[in-house]
Formats: sequence, C-alpha cells, structure tokens
Amino acid sequence: MGWVVSMENTENKVFILYGAANRGKTTTFNLLFNKLCFEYSEYLIYFERDEYSADFSAVFKKDNVVIGLYSSGDDEGAVSHNLYQLDAYRCDYVFGTSRTRGGSCAAVNRYATLIHDSDKAIDWIEKEYANNQNDELAVNKQAVKKLFDKFEKIFANTK
Repeated sequence: MGWVVSMENTENKVFILYGAANRGKTTTFNLLFNKLCFEYSEYLIYFERDEYSADFSAVFKKDNVVIGLYSSGDDEGAVSHNLYQLDAYRCDYVFGTSRTRGGSCAAVNRYATLIHDSDKAIDWIEKEYANNQNDELAVNKQAVKKLFDKFEKIFANTK
C-alpha cells in the first residue's frame, strides 16, 4: 500500500481502519460506536445514519476536544464527503475507514495534508480478517478494542 505512513513519534489526528471490501470495517465501526455511546453518550453532539446502509457519521465533544467518526470508506467520494462533513464540526481527531488503496486512500491523505499539514497525521490500522465466520465477531471486537483505546486516550487527556 503506497499511501500508508506510520509515524509513532507524530501525534496522530486521523485514525483509519483500512481493508478490502466486505471485510467488516463498517461492522467494526458500528460495534465501536455502540461502545462509545455506552461510555460517552453524554458527549455525542451529532449522529446521522445513512438511510440505505449501516453507515453513519457521528461527533463527540468533551470540553475542548472534538472527535468525529465515519464508517463509509469504500470510495473516494464517500470518504471525501465524510471527512469534510466532520470538518464542519471542527473535529480535532477523526476515526474512519478506507479501502486498502485507490481513491479512498488518496482522499484520506489529501484531507490530512490540507487540515493537519501532513499525511503523517494518519494512523493506518489494518483490518484483520477472520479465517472463518465463527471467528469474525472476535476479530472485529479486537479491532474495536484497539480503536476504543485510542479514542479513550484522547478523551482522557482533555482539559
């Protein structure tokens, strides 16, 4: 994947779960959103669900920190729309999804460069895949834990 940049020493502002189509990115993000709502519902200031799919956008705000989420990352247009829609809420951090390459990755990189001055602001998180359907929920829950921990760390550091 030519666009992936991982910088442990750079403060990440954009957290992207990436993977091929139909591999559970949206499912993982719906599980993440449910967990975030369970823990932080009082900070939810915006939520919109796509009427034709399980995709959504949401914004959480705690004190001076705003975090946006979007689940639709299959094409460049959807990713661009989601990122700039969340930017209207002045999100300091964004959690979202993308395919493994192509237009959706390019859209994420453009956004990070424009809004955060560098594509090094992106933390690309590879979507793990289950070997069989029985293990799918466990694999998705592992991804949720990883993403939730990153979210929680940001919220814990608010002033």
